[in-house]
Amino acid sequence: MGVNSSETAAIDIGGIGAGQIGAGPGAPAKNEPFSWSGRTIYRAEAEAPLPLWPLTLMVAFYPLWFLLGLSGFMWVLLAGPMAAAVIRRRNLTAPKGIGLWMVFLLAVMVSGLSVDTVSRMAGYVLRVGYYAGATVFLIYLLNGGRSVSVPKIVRVFTLLWIFTVVGGYVALIIGDFSFRSPMWYLMPGPLLNNDLIKTLVTPGFADVHDIIGVPVARPKAPFPYTNSWGSMMALTTPFALMAMTDNRVEIPRRLVKVMLVASVVPIVISLNRGLWLSLGVGVIYTGIRLGVVSGGRLLPKLLASVVVLVALIAFSPLGDVVASRIDNGHSDGDRFELASAAIGGAMERPLFGWGSPRPNVGNQPSIGTHGQIWLVTFSHGFVGAAGFVGAIVAFLFWTRRQVTTAGLWAHSVLVIALAQMPVYLMIPHSLFAVMAAVAVALRYQAHTVGGQEDHVLN
Repeated sequence: MGVNSSETAAIDIGGIGAGQIGAGPGAPAKNEPFSWSGRTIYRAEAEAPLPLWPLTLMVAFYPLWFLLGLSGFMWVLLAGPMAAAVIRRRNLTAPKGIGLWMVFLLAVMVSGLSVDTVSRMAGYVLRVGYYAGATVFLIYLLNGGRSVSVPKIVRVFTLLWIFTVVGGYVALIIGDFSFRSPMWYLMPGPLLNNDLIKTLVTPGFADVHDIIGVPVARPKAPFPYTNSWGSMMALTTPFALMAMTDNRVEIPRRLVKVMLVASVVPIVISLNRGLWLSLGVGVIYTGIRLGVVSGGRLLPKLLASVVVLVALIAFSPLGDVVASRIDNGHSDGDRFELASAAIGGAMERPLFGWGSPRPNVGNQPSIGTHGQIWLVTFSHGFVGAAGFVGAIVAFLFWTRRQVTTAGLWAHSVLVIALAQMPVYLMIPHSLFAVMAAVAVALRYQAHTVGGQEDHVLN
């Protein structure tokens, strides 16, 4: 699935679009300070170019932050200079659906009144930072212009995907090795009582679990949990596929192909059914859309790729691993109980929730820690849950008009995110990947659909 020279030229070269795109009668003037994407998207001019270095440090240097114990904090810290740069801009574009996201943020803030301990307050403040940082990140990337162009965004997230694949192999080699990072020794003692913060400052490469009858080192590096690794693997794989179909990303296509094949081993060994399911849903959805838009010309290539992948797994020891994992769904009951506990807790405080996860009975994980939908429902009530899910669905809807291969892969990240919500947390890493996909999908779409430069994918 490649692009020809005309397709490359049609994709947004750096800004949101050429001039004012999709404007009709009564559209806002060029100097209006804020506009809704989908109705009016225009190029963010260079009177105050946004700096690229916060994005580069945040994403491309992620393995360094992981080793230093800073990976969970850089998303918030580097959102600061992004916000400072965005504030200086006169012309800003925000995506449709941002109103629902603001409802979610309001619920998060109000729910803080229910936080009752120092440890829970530390986790709550960090989560507020993630949500606020992700909001800034979305606006920053959407208004990036030439300095923070679409190819540069795709490039850094493709690098993060490569780091994720490499981390999977490192985990298979050194197992569950973990260590106290430099940040551990700088962290105030009371904050280490919070499980999330403690995990972030003690990096580990794998968790060894006996799920299929033998101990298996399930990869998590460079992320804090095995589920984080699975979520990010699924969410960043489409960025790699964007890099293959947009030549401006300038990552060798052969390298991406090799890494795609290599990724199969850690994906299977991770025993991560949520990864398998969500990535599969995203690929199937995109395949159908590609088939429709291309008039069926891309279906043979896609089907051939799927057949090769299935054969690679089925006729290797990986097939036995997959079969054993499907036969051993020991965590299903626990997940159902956690979801039920989250809903039950939300019913006690239905509007704005408890502010943060709370201890569960026995040795069960804390309520609201296994699945983003359960986290926001329990912690921030049904108002927060409606705002969060509604915003992601709205972003999915408003990015649907893709006519390029790369744009469809960006759009598919939102499909994957929705499939992951019941089983994975999205903060911090996954939420930032999703916001990047929203910005990239809108920018691809603005220059091909809104700009009247529609063309058939190849």
